[in-house]
Amino acid sequence: MKKLSAITILLLCTLSLCTCTNEDSTLDMKGMFSPQGPTVKTRFEQSIAYNAARGEMHLNMGQDNYRIYACADSHITRRTHKNLDYFMAQYKAAASPKLAIHLGDIIDAQKNFPCADSIVHFPGQTIADTLFLTVGNHDIYFKQWDIYRSYFRTSTYWFDTNNGSKKLDLFICVDSAEGRLGKDQLDWLKNILAAKSQEGYRHIIVFTHTHIWKLDASQGHTSNYALEETYELTDILSRYGVDFVWCGHQHARQSVIYKGVQYLVLNAIKDTERGQSYMTADMADDIIYHYYDFE
Repeated sequence: MKKLSAITILLLCTLSLCTCTNEDSTLDMKGMFSPQGPTVKTRFEQSIAYNAARGEMHLNMGQDNYRIYACADSHITRRTHKNLDYFMAQYKAAASPKLAIHLGDIIDAQKNFPCADSIVHFPGQTIADTLFLTVGNHDIYFKQWDIYRSYFRTSTYWFDTNNGSKKLDLFICVDSAEGRLGKDQLDWLKNILAAKSQEGYRHIIVFTHTHIWKLDASQGHTSNYALEETYELTDILSRYGVDFVWCGHQHARQSVIYKGVQYLVLNAIKDTERGQSYMTADMADDIIYHYYDFE
């Protein structure tokens, strides 16, 4: 019997993934090989159009200090969402003022966005919302961007916080679900930072899904950004005084300081992962962050 070529083996593996998984499967790696729908350029244009119609988001926290709850990579299905339930319960039970951020890959496989919406109770981003999301690569697999957008409206946006009389902190969400930002979004980020960094914010935080610094090749072609874009992005973030970049995707905790910016990669909170944890960040003159393991 002749040996199978590497290409044949890859095709057979791909076919088995496409035929054996279903909408509630956690094995959705076939999404890497399926059409992903609109490109980052289109998603960015649609997000900016929505933002313009909605108006700016300024959250009055009522005081200087508040807490952020952050998690990443919940990868929920209809049957597996225990950790996301727990995270949301901790957030909702916490004392105000507070807000929460999910750093992408909220779902696994296909058709699970209704389950995510029922858990996080997040029909759309408005000024009153205190839970913010960024889109991950699994969220757009199988041409699911339009579904994501019907629930969460936008993937590129900014908001800030105040204490009722003065500005506090600036948060900027960028769409890195494809492992790149693209020229239009990168230009937008640069312009926002150039303008807003002059307004006297205490801290500036950028959050997204795909990490900057590559730990390994476990995430395939979505592992991190192209070298040229990484160079330009890190230069922009450093030049305009960004304090932190928060992201997920790698499913492994990491902290890197580069050119004065601290990059935090969070663990996944997917039920079946080892080392699951979420993060809190206490926002004051200094940002103090802690990780909390799941039981």
